[in-house]
Amino acid sequence: MTPFRISLRSLLAWPTIAMLLVASEPRAQPSPATAAPWYRRSRALDLTGSNPRDSVVLTATGKRADRLAIWMTFYVSDVVVHRQRWTSEDELYDVDSLRMSPAKVAAFMRTRLDDVLTSVKREPINREQVSHMGDEAALRKIVPRPTHQVMFSFAFESSVFLAWDSAHRRLFVFMECC
Repeated sequence: MTPFRISLRSLLAWPTIAMLLVASEPRAQPSPATAAPWYRRSRALDLTGSNPRDSVVLTATGKRADRLAIWMTFYVSDVVVHRQRWTSEDELYDVDSLRMSPAKVAAFMRTRLDDVLTSVKREPINREQVSHMGDEAALRKIVPRPTHQVMFSFAFESSVFLAWDSAHRRLFVFMECC
């Protein structure tokens, strides 16, 4: 077996190679846990029908109100059971008149995010609506079959309907609408 030899020249090249490798890696999108929030609010809400300490946390990260990454995170017993992501660009879809004023965009976004958080509600599942737009087969697979949905609206007329799967301890999307 030949002894392994490293020249001084190759040792000096390693830091350069390491820097190039790190610099060429794609940057991960900021998540609510890693970036300083531009907006963060939470709300207690019984998501499952059995735990009044469940919560919803809405976080927006970024430096400008028109370039935010937005995360809605649902917690049941302090465990993440669903996460929805979108951007402030989705929220600003039809408000081009504000784009020239950063202060107006920031005020609009804060009000809009407050409205999104307020829109989260738990209510009985509307069977007729599900039969027209939802995934009835997915709901039938859950035992016991859910009777309530968690619904919220965000962005430009987007609505998401979630159902609690107690066997898998998660919320899942069974209907989305525009």
